[in-house]
Amino acid sequence: MSSLAYGSFCATCCNLIPPEAEPLACSACSKPCCWKCASEPAESVSLFNAPAVICVACDAAMDLRGGGKMVPKPPLEQGLQRCRMHPERFLNLFCLTCQVQICCDCFVVQQDHKRHTIDSIEEVYRQKLLETVEKFREIPKRLKLVDWEAVRQVEENLKIIQEMETRILGDIRQLFQQRTAIMLNKTAEKKAVLQKTKDFVDRTEMQHRQTLESIQGLNTNDFLRLQAALNARCESILKDVGQLQVTPPISLNLPNGDAAKEKHVQIQLIDDCGIVWNTTFFIGGQSLALEMKPNRQLDEFHFKAIVEMSHSSQIKVSGKSFSFKGFLAKNELISLPKLTSGGYLTDTGDLVMRLGIRPENILEESDLLKALLVQQRKLNSQLKVENATLKDQNFVLRGDMLRVSMVALTRRLKMFQHNSYVHHQTLQVRPQTPISPVSQPEDDKEKLSSDMQMLRTKLDEMKTSMKAMNPFAIGSFEIYRWSKDSKFYSPQVASHVGVTIYIIVQPNFACEKSSDVNAYVCWAKGPKLRCQIFIEVVNEFEDECVREDRVFDFSKGTSFTWKSVISHYNLFRSDGFLSDDHLKIKFGVRPAVE
Repeated sequence: MSSLAYGSFCATCCNLIPPEAEPLACSACSKPCCWKCASEPAESVSLFNAPAVICVACDAAMDLRGGGKMVPKPPLEQGLQRCRMHPERFLNLFCLTCQVQICCDCFVVQQDHKRHTIDSIEEVYRQKLLETVEKFREIPKRLKLVDWEAVRQVEENLKIIQEMETRILGDIRQLFQQRTAIMLNKTAEKKAVLQKTKDFVDRTEMQHRQTLESIQGLNTNDFLRLQAALNARCESILKDVGQLQVTPPISLNLPNGDAAKEKHVQIQLIDDCGIVWNTTFFIGGQSLALEMKPNRQLDEFHFKAIVEMSHSSQIKVSGKSFSFKGFLAKNELISLPKLTSGGYLTDTGDLVMRLGIRPENILEESDLLKALLVQQRKLNSQLKVENATLKDQNFVLRGDMLRVSMVALTRRLKMFQHNSYVHHQTLQVRPQTPISPVSQPEDDKEKLSSDMQMLRTKLDEMKTSMKAMNPFAIGSFEIYRWSKDSKFYSPQVASHVGVTIYIIVQPNFACEKSSDVNAYVCWAKGPKLRCQIFIEVVNEFEDECVREDRVFDFSKGTSFTWKSVISHYNLFRSDGFLSDDHLKIKFGVRPAVE
């Protein structure tokens, strides 16, 4: 550093340097500089960690890290590249049109940059450096905007989760109401069937009395002539009375016009087993035909259908029976000429009939009822599984909602704490006025403290709600009975606190000596806590499922043996465990409630 006489003038601001202050001097031109000008770095070089000052006398740069020593500016040619086309020239110019560095000969001699905008390389450097600095200054602003955008996204996600929860709860309530309505309708149908059965018995007794009165009114010759027909009719009634359905009479209106045009009449008939039969009468041509098809696949069972056609004379009431398997194909009941001339039609031209259908015998009915019971149990199991799945999804969504809410509240709490700290710093700087002993920042501080306390209370309530819910994280997998593997690994399942587990099941299907199905509970990742685990062996009938709950402390180990999940005796005793030769295992995990 050059020595200067005290009382010199600064070459930058032209102010007198006080005698008690030690002046600075440029090593290149020895011009003095005061400490005030040295403490204000040039804008073009303020991007760097160690700012510098530009000497206005010689355009040199002073390095403040050297204790105020003025470092002479390097020559313009230092650091510049030479032109490839003119090696004796430096690239000291910049073409703003082409955005390339050029030398003076390229601009004067060559035709490529004629009439282009040209500037010195140093001036272009300063401008671009300032542009870069401005861009870097935009980064904190953008980060702040991103932070607020993240808060807004959290609030929107929370709103979406709340709407999803409301919709799922509504679906669950609607499903429950639908199933309840179905059960009430079935109960009402059964009551109606019982009432119709009672009315049918009363009508049968009345018809029996009328038949006896008609028989007693016959003379000797007529009775002997009709005795065989009456006995055959009594035997037919005794044999088929159980087949007749207790339904209102069916009235068919026969066409009076074109007899060749066939008319279809469709009705639905429900038998005592609850099977709906789609029944079709074909009226046309020269006959009346019948077709019956069930609403489900029943190809393995035999049925018997009875059709009773009314007559003006009770003695001449005729009937016809059909035995079939699965469904009744189109069969003729009676010819139309016989109907029109035999007294079967009413005064309005209608044919009144009764129709009934039941399994062919008691064994067929027993087998059919068993099959229908199995189907109903499967349906109930599926409905319960769907209901349980919806509840699990609801628990998970509520847990996710609470976690998102906790994150949003924590973020807001940190923001309030930061604002409180800023206001506290402001209070220390800003004095209180005599008129207002409590300043505005003090009021803001009290309000922030109240808001922070309210947020903390709400956060604690959410944590308590999360702990009270404590839903199981549930997983499932299937094991093929004839697989060659001896061990089967389940997928990983993570609880709402992050504890992730999986299980290994050793069914021992091929080992006759082993009497139990064993399992191993393994920790995969997450915190090592005391957790409640359940393993359930799913049966086709939900009432026969085997489930057991145990508690394991993963802080004391990462793998535990679970012996005797189910014994081989219980496994093979019921056909519901190995449905389609697959064993289904269901398991779940949640933190243990202390």
